[in-house]
Amino acid sequence: MAMQYEGMVYRPPSEARSFILQVTIGCSNNSCTFCSMYKDKKFRIRTFDEIKSDVEWVANTYGRDIAKIFLADGDALTIPTDELIRILALLHENFPYSPRITSYGTPG
Repeated sequence: MAMQYEGMVYRPPSEARSFILQVTIGCSNNSCTFCSMYKDKKFRIRTFDEIKSDVEWVANTYGRDIAKIFLADGDALTIPTDELIRILALLHENFPYSPRITSYGTPG
């Protein structure tokens, strides 16, 4: 089994060589006139089981020495806090030496 990406996945330049983990599909706002990145996707938060499957596959395939992790797609911060903490704990368990986890986030 491989990563289960949906649609086009965008990698910010600062995330070169990062593990791109799609925790949401699309963007929760998706109405910015200057951005066309997620127009082809309907926003949803991926299930924990979907995310866990991807994390475990990467850990088993590439090892636990992942330096950077990027939570994609457009707005990982829309995930309810308790669920986001659960995802971060899963990442820490599988990649205990990763010094950086980043994401896009909309203001409000």
